[in-house]
Order: sequence, then C-alpha cells, then structure tokens
Amino acid sequence: MTDEQQPEEQRAAEYRRADPAKMPTTPLGQEAAIEGIVAAMGGTEATRAHNRRKLAERRAMEDMEGTAVGRFQASLLAEFYRFEEEREAERRQWDAAHGTALDTLAQGFRAARNTAARHDLAEQVGSSLPLAEAGVIRRVAKALEAAMPGVVVDARVDGWTAKEIAAELDLTPSYVYRMLRDYPWEAAWSLYVMPDGWTSDSNDEPWERVTGGTEETAGETAAEVARRILDERLDDDLATKRVRVAVWRAGDGDNLGDSRGDAEHEPTQ
Repeated sequence: MTDEQQPEEQRAAEYRRADPAKMPTTPLGQEAAIEGIVAAMGGTEATRAHNRRKLAERRAMEDMEGTAVGRFQASLLAEFYRFEEEREAERRQWDAAHGTALDTLAQGFRAARNTAARHDLAEQVGSSLPLAEAGVIRRVAKALEAAMPGVVVDARVDGWTAKEIAAELDLTPSYVYRMLRDYPWEAAWSLYVMPDGWTSDSNDEPWERVTGGTEETAGETAAEVARRILDERLDDDLATKRVRVAVWRAGDGDNLGDSRGDAEHEPTQ
C-alpha cells in the first residue's frame, strides 16, 4: 500500500527542520516574525509552558548567542513572556472591575429591595452565565428542589405569608399552602415571668423561666404559636405579672435573644 492509499490516521507525520539560513536576520524582519507567532499563539497554559521550555533548551544546546538566529530566538522567548504578562494583567484588571457572574449576582441580590427586583436580577444574570457558573447554579437549583419543603416551612416560621413565599420562589400559593400542611414543624417554647419590681426589656436576666415544652404545628408562624401558648397558659396568677413566651424551631437552641417569635403580656393596673 502506497502513502497515497494509506488512511489519513496511518500516515507518518513528516517533520522538516527549519533552515536557519531562511530565518530573518534583520531587526525589522525578526520583529515581524515574532509578532506573527505571538498573535497566532494559542492552546492551553501547559502547551505554552512546553513551547517556552523547548525553546530555552534549544537555545542552550546550540549556544547560538551572538548569532543572528540566537538573537532572534532570544527575542522570541522574551516576546512570549511579555505577551503572557500582558494577558495576565488584562485578566486581573477585568476580574477586579467585573468579577464573575456569581459575584454580579451576589452584589445585585444585596441591592435588590423586593421580590420583583430579585426576579429581574435572575433574568439578567441568567441570560449571560458562562458554562461553569451555569453548572453551579443548576446544581444548586436541583439541591434546592429536594430541600424546598424545609425552605418554605422555615420562611413561614419567621412570619412570611404563603403568598409572599410563593412570589419569592416563583411557586403557586396553593402549592405553598399544601406544602405547609404536609410538612409540620416542631416548636420549642418557654414561658418567662419578670420578677416583681423589674421593668427591664433586656433579653438577659431578670426574665425567669417558669415552664416550657415542645409541640408539633403546621402552618403557624413562631409568633402565632407564642401568642396561642401565652393565651392558653395565662391563669389568674400569671395575669398579675409581666409574662413572655418565646418560641424556637426545635434544635435551634433556647437563647432568648435568638427566638423565632414571641408574645408578651403586660399586667393590668
């Protein structure tokens, strides 16, 4: 089988060493050759590092310093470095001015004051995401789908209405209502009284814990649970005192300052 009959992938690569006599020897010619090579240079960082290393080895091996070819190769190597330093400087400048699309998304989110502004932000950034960042957001979105009941319930615990949650998450209100009904949450509560003679509003002492407990509830906010428990527990004796009920989501701890909702009773004069 002749070379002409061999499949393309089976043909041996043909290498021809450049003739040094044909290399440019004048400064203008060398500069033009360098600019052409640099302009066409591409590939990965590994490829560029390989090219620089081989060029340096070739120069050292042939010891061409002082010759026209040696000067040309030295200029070429210097031009490689200059080219890459300029591109790196441009990249740093761009990153400092623009950052990534995820940076833009985070900055826009901090500035967005309402649901409509956040929706507009998502459309603007989402239409211009590069591949890697789009992949991150898609994986977050998939994880969010599995965690959606917890997100919805937690927002409701903090006082969001079902309609507000639906608007924020681009869901229907009926879907949110159903999720709140199907996924109850466990409320941990404590009832405190203010000792006689104290008028402090501090979350620390002198509030004194009297009792507490846990209960499962569906669809209520922490503040609603606190108000209901206060109404249920307020007997004639407690009615003469300043009373406070604080509610947490079970597992959140019981620091009074970190309660998710509370309700207070002021004694009648």
